[in-house]
Amino acid sequence: MLQHDPGRAAPAWLTEGGTEDDVLGLLKTGKEAEVFITLRRTLDGTRSALLAHKRYRPTKVSHKGEIEALGFTRARSFANDSMYHEGRKFRRSREARAVERGTDLGRRILAERWPGQELDTLVRAHAAGVTVPYPVEFTGDGLLMQLIGDDGGAAPRLVNARLSAAELAGAYEQLLEELVALTRASLVHADLSPFNVLWWRGRLWLIDFPQAVDLVNNPHGFDLLHHDVVTMCTWFARRGVDADGEAVFASLLAEAF
Repeated sequence: MLQHDPGRAAPAWLTEGGTEDDVLGLLKTGKEAEVFITLRRTLDGTRSALLAHKRYRPTKVSHKGEIEALGFTRARSFANDSMYHEGRKFRRSREARAVERGTDLGRRILAERWPGQELDTLVRAHAAGVTVPYPVEFTGDGLLMQLIGDDGGAAPRLVNARLSAAELAGAYEQLLEELVALTRASLVHADLSPFNVLWWRGRLWLIDFPQAVDLVNNPHGFDLLHHDVVTMCTWFARRGVDADGEAVFASLLAEAF
């Protein structure tokens, strides 16, 4: 199996063909997508890798039972996503008008942009040196990416990880480094919390980027960054770490400008 090192690019063989995939099971279910553990291996059996396949639920269902038939456990529930798309361009003026007016078509257009948008963000973040799962490929209904974990199981979310005082202090320092890297790349996670951070072998990994925005181009960028910072710093402060969200936010503003 592949070793999971921060910053490592996806091995070329993963996308060169001559491979087969086996879905091993459901890893996580969320508001808009479900994540499955997938084993990709070469046909000759010489190489293999555990990947995470994030599949977005369809925005429109034609008949009862379609969600289950497509392999999902429930329907999509996240709806208030327009603010995360502000500042992004649309291919057609008709699409832009539908989104601006909040019509059914507009909401569907926004929802259908999430998979490609998350992949683009993951590529940007990975290239900027942020500790994120390496992106593998777009799958039409979602994306394949590195699975953080090993044969024994996936990495725990930070909120569920049992960290010592020293590990908490180290994790906080890592968080600050990740926030600086994101800010320098003009990226805001926009939904950062201990539920969207993994802890694996002494390292923080940031995941779940569908709501990410450009810090400057999105009019809510700085407000969303502030929310991310305060959320994470509050969590660490409650566990005895000297974490000042406002001070961290001020330092990130200096990085941004």
